[in-house]
Amino acid sequence: MVRILLSTFLLTFFALTGAAQNPVKWSFEAKDAGKCRADLVLTGAIQDGWYTYSQFLESEDGPVATSITFDPGTHYKLLEKPVESGELIKVHDPVFMMTLSKFKHQAVFTQKIEVLDPSKPVTGYITYMVCNDEMCLPPREVPFSFSIPTLGGCKAGN
Repeated sequence: MVRILLSTFLLTFFALTGAAQNPVKWSFEAKDAGKCRADLVLTGAIQDGWYTYSQFLESEDGPVATSITFDPGTHYKLLEKPVESGELIKVHDPVFMMTLSKFKHQAVFTQKIEVLDPSKPVTGYITYMVCNDEMCLPPREVPFSFSIPTLGGCKAGN
């Protein structure tokens, strides 16, 4: 009976420990890009041995691609698609058995916006999935809120 209780406890402990793992720490920064524009920079610091995936995956049969969702607002306009940088590699992924574009150590996504009212924050969330060479964690959503810096020559209600 003691063995069964100990086994149940250990299985529950390891399941909860795995669910609580978060190998990516996100930071968010808004930078003045001139001419009433800002760059919204989402940076993920990724623990060694873990990877997160590009927004632009070639197959829907693999991992969940990273996506950025902005809450609607009349105080800004999105310009173009987010640009990826950081340590992006294209390699064979042993978990999905296919070649994938993924980030190790650092993932950076930069979204250009036109600022119509800098007094209001730009909010939303980033959705991403992380894997190591043996397993994947479920996709996660992390909310963000960008406070727009003072922009040269821009005022509320442009």
